[in-house]
Amino acid sequence: MRRALFAAGAALALALPAAEAARATLRAARPGGATPLELRANSTAEHWVIDVLEGGVPSQRIEVQTDLPDVAPDLGDANGDGAADLWIPVIGGNANTAWDLWIMDPARARFRRAGEISGLSFSRDARGRLVSLGRDGCCAVSYTFHDITPEGQLRELFGVERRLDDLGRGSCEPSAIAISPPADAVTGLCRLRPGAMPGTVLRVP
Repeated sequence: MRRALFAAGAALALALPAAEAARATLRAARPGGATPLELRANSTAEHWVIDVLEGGVPSQRIEVQTDLPDVAPDLGDANGDGAADLWIPVIGGNANTAWDLWIMDPARARFRRAGEISGLSFSRDARGRLVSLGRDGCCAVSYTFHDITPEGQLRELFGVERRLDDLGRGSCEPSAIAISPPADAVTGLCRLRPGAMPGTVLRVP
């Protein structure tokens, strides 16, 4: 888990070419026709620093320690409220990337840190749970289902591992984390091909 230092607000873009990744300016949509927030992101060797502006007036600054200063932050609606939430890359691996997730408070024009989430791709399922897909070696992928608590914290709920053997036969095994895996979620996921995402895919990264 990387240390996030919070002071005032932000939101960002898709990964940019390395030459441009040290600086990015994006617009984070808000629901109800509210003016989008302007997000100005700059990286140093060890941090992403993001200034959030509402109508040209600074409202928040977010500073997050990162191992990926050349990979720009991204925007994606993690909780389905129509507001663009902020995803800041913090750790890169052979396949999975860890992101610091900040949820937008549209009325206050600010972001609040929810926690860290890791994976190759992300979606929201039919019940609004945030799903991450991670690679586990050559022949397995794992899905982790999350929610966001009333206090605004990201929480892992349950997981499902999909594995293929050398003969192409598969297994699909659920595991409890905070709750027992709901049967309907497990059944629906196990009917998908390994690597497919349930629900609405988020374009992050």
